[in-house]
Amino acid sequence: MPGTWALGATRLKFLIWWADEVVYVKRLNVGRLSEERLGEAEGELEVAEAFLADGLLRNAAGKAFQAWKSFLSHLALRNLALFEESYRGYKRVGNAAVPLYEWIAATAPTSRLMEIAVLLEKAVPNAVELTALALQLHEYQYNGPDLEGVRSKIPDDETAARLIATFIARLKALLLSHKGAKGGGL
Repeated sequence: MPGTWALGATRLKFLIWWADEVVYVKRLNVGRLSEERLGEAEGELEVAEAFLADGLLRNAAGKAFQAWKSFLSHLALRNLALFEESYRGYKRVGNAAVPLYEWIAATAPTSRLMEIAVLLEKAVPNAVELTALALQLHEYQYNGPDLEGVRSKIPDDETAARLIATFIARLKALLLSHKGAKGGGL
């Protein structure tokens, strides 16, 4: 029956019948991905700082947003248990299917950043606040300043520069505290 799926197991792999096709369930290497996303966050943050120093504000906003998105993905991958209930099922990726909660944590889709932040808020205080600010910077990156507040909530470049600098400082502090932290949460 098209559009339906069922789960079956072989000795070595799980199979899913998906719209009359058999696909394998692929589990992501979340430990490796988590560390890669952390490194990506650090790199993007360095570029954001360089752009800010050079006055390239919209580029700095975009890189700061990408740094947060990568860091949030890292945190989600370290706290996967928080996502299993909310994201059931599978995401089709090529000829395989990945558990949806792993895919959401690994990719941190922009459209789901606030959901991810809400789920992480207990483990990572201020995740919602920083995600809201990151999304404002993302909006500014695409639309630039807007005095009327229609296309962007950031009215001018001076405000943008201060917001970007504040965001970078807060994310830097989080990254530093994270490097010293041990265990599950942050």
